Amino acid sequence: MQRTAVLRTGALVVFAILAGLTLAKNPFSSPGTPKPALLTSAKAEMNGATVPTPTIARRQGLAYRPRNPQIDTSGFSYMISKLKDWGPGASLEKVDESYRDFQKTAIEPFDRSIENLRKAGDLPNVATMSMGQAMVFNGLGETRRSLETLASARSIAESDDRIAQEILFSIIYLQGIGSMRLGENENCIDCRGESSCILPISAAAVHVKPEGSRAAIAYFHEYLEQFPDDLEIRWLLNLAHMTLGEYPARVDPKYLIPLDRFQKSEFDIGKFRDVGHLVGVNRLNQAGGSIMDDFDNDGLLDIVTTSWDSSMPMAVYRNKGDGTFEERGSSAGVSSQLGGLNCVQADYDNDGNLDIYVPRGAWIRNPIRPSLLRNRGDGTFEDVTERAGLLDPVNSNSATWADYDNDGLLDLFVCCERQQSRLYHQRKDGTFEEVAVKAGLTEPPSSYCKGAAWIDVDNDDYPDLFLSHLRSTGKLFRNRKDGTFEDITSEFGIDKHRIGFSCWAWDYDNDGFLDILATCYQRTVADVVRGLLGQPHARESNRLFHNRGGKAFEDTAKAAGLDMVFETMGSNFGDFDNDGFLDFYLATGEPSLATLIPNRMFRNVDGARFAEITGSSGTGHLQKGHGVACGDWDRDGDIDLFVETGGAVNGDRFHNLLFQNPGLSKNHWLSLKLIGEKSNRSAIGARIKVVTAGAKPQTIHLHVSSGSSFGANPLEQHVGLGKADKVALVEIHWPTSGATQVFRDLDADQALEIRELAATPRKLPRKPLPQPE
Repeated sequence: MQRTAVLRTGALVVFAILAGLTLAKNPFSSPGTPKPALLTSAKAEMNGATVPTPTIARRQGLAYRPRNPQIDTSGFSYMISKLKDWGPGASLEKVDESYRDFQKTAIEPFDRSIENLRKAGDLPNVATMSMGQAMVFNGLGETRRSLETLASARSIAESDDRIAQEILFSIIYLQGIGSMRLGENENCIDCRGESSCILPISAAAVHVKPEGSRAAIAYFHEYLEQFPDDLEIRWLLNLAHMTLGEYPARVDPKYLIPLDRFQKSEFDIGKFRDVGHLVGVNRLNQAGGSIMDDFDNDGLLDIVTTSWDSSMPMAVYRNKGDGTFEERGSSAGVSSQLGGLNCVQADYDNDGNLDIYVPRGAWIRNPIRPSLLRNRGDGTFEDVTERAGLLDPVNSNSATWADYDNDGLLDLFVCCERQQSRLYHQRKDGTFEEVAVKAGLTEPPSSYCKGAAWIDVDNDDYPDLFLSHLRSTGKLFRNRKDGTFEDITSEFGIDKHRIGFSCWAWDYDNDGFLDILATCYQRTVADVVRGLLGQPHARESNRLFHNRGGKAFEDTAKAAGLDMVFETMGSNFGDFDNDGFLDFYLATGEPSLATLIPNRMFRNVDGARFAEITGSSGTGHLQKGHGVACGDWDRDGDIDLFVETGGAVNGDRFHNLLFQNPGLSKNHWLSLKLIGEKSNRSAIGARIKVVTAGAKPQTIHLHVSSGSSFGANPLEQHVGLGKADKVALVEIHWPTSGATQVFRDLDADQALEIRELAATPRKLPRKPLPQPE
């Protein structure tokens, strides 16, 4: 076939970006004579609200190609490739303008190219270009127009054996995904409920508008008749049946995926309830960050969220103390803080009020300025980014606070994806100096730093630094105590972590030494499903680095039951059942609309292994999770769970989640709010040791941080005590002063404020808040 000027101008690179298909290798050599339709086609034109219903009919003997595994069903890759360069020093409004310009003009180039290709008689490329256009429609949230476009592309593909062989089943795949999303939009999003989109789908969450899922089932069946071993499509078929209340009874036995192992958890700490829509924190948004902490010093935990959406401002949810929140971003002065995939809190200026840092620019080509928001203490924030010396635009997903030189002032490490990561040392005047290279924290920008965790490996009071890289191995840098760091990655056995994303430091086995959980961003739905079924995989996986006495680390992920593919993005940890051992939650996904996989909760079993409790806890939400924050928002003595939820494009938004802990364990607890005097006021880096009273005392070790690199827990530390109703000892070790405080014979089930060097703790007034109805 003769290629037209459209090809010569590179217009079809559009689809190569979207779908991974290289049209230069298109086998079609001449237009030939169009053949009669080989398949019973879905309607090219949709009639009102009717989704085209496929029928299974294929010409035998054709060597059909399976779907292209690189297809970007969300149009995300195309979007980020087409954003206009906003230039150095661009404001957040200017960045937003670039995104909005793309949204306004995204479809027109496709229309123009398709028209030119039709005039040239180039039907194969009309079909492939239409597929690309459909994916962009998905990204823009125009699902029905996407399905219309795919129906037209399918009609073309069905008209010629050669076209059908190459792309027909990629089209059918996209039709199934689009129909599935239509069902989600009309049921999970428009008809929001507390059990919406939680695996396994409950009777209360069955779709009342079945059109989308019914069509998806037909498309997935059609695909599997040709390619029955595609585990991703089998998974989606099972999910579609679930949404209609037909699982497992009406799933074809050939394709049935049993979920007994997932549903029947080894342990049951009670079913969590999503109350986000009842208490006022269920904003509909794209991917973003979250913080749960007390920003107005009233003793109640507030919630702050950001969103990847360049037009969406930061949200500040003030805990009203009556079981609800009020959103007051505008009155708090943050309505101009647009975008941001993550956020993290600390009292950087030691004035007693928690401030916020927002990194930006993750995943895209152009860098974006971050924000440092200083809490004025009167319910408002001021943007002091430029004044503090932090305005340098970078591409960042994560940042973390610590006082690495123990001068009592918090410093800031900023992960960068396309530049050398930044280490900002805080001067005494509240400004920051960038010192990464001088400090020896060098790494190739190609490493794509996605997460960082400060960790005092050997308990010498000087925080060391672990880095999680997407495109190279993780790194561990030891603090030399002179303002510089040395690379000890190989020496300490950390060099096997790859395809990294979020990470954190914690003492999961309570031996007094901090360990590392480094998640893996291996993206394959099929391998996630294999994990749910208890089947092995051959992919890169998570690493649980156990600290061996401050001298080396050992990867214990497999022995601990964590050698699985999760597609982890956001994450965080907390003692959900108050047994004295830290549990964790993983927020999962990727841009593809086909990635409908559960977020996951794991219970720590005596510091030796982890047992999945996603099914029994009811926290296996299928929408894409990002920033995770674990804290006792209702002050009833157990850790609740907030998840910022939504995908990377406008067509993949979802409501944020607040899972209420049912507190079935009836275990005891202690909450400790530490305030530094010589050490930083946030007490970041302070070590806590708690010993319970009784015949079988338990020792619990914590350190003060906001937790994971993607999501922020309260800096106030919640300690699970198991069945002990008394505490024999609380020991606090402060990093800057080197002081150790010891308090004995304390009651359980109370909150205490402990100031550095103070002789006694102060009991804080706390009472449970009303429960959502």
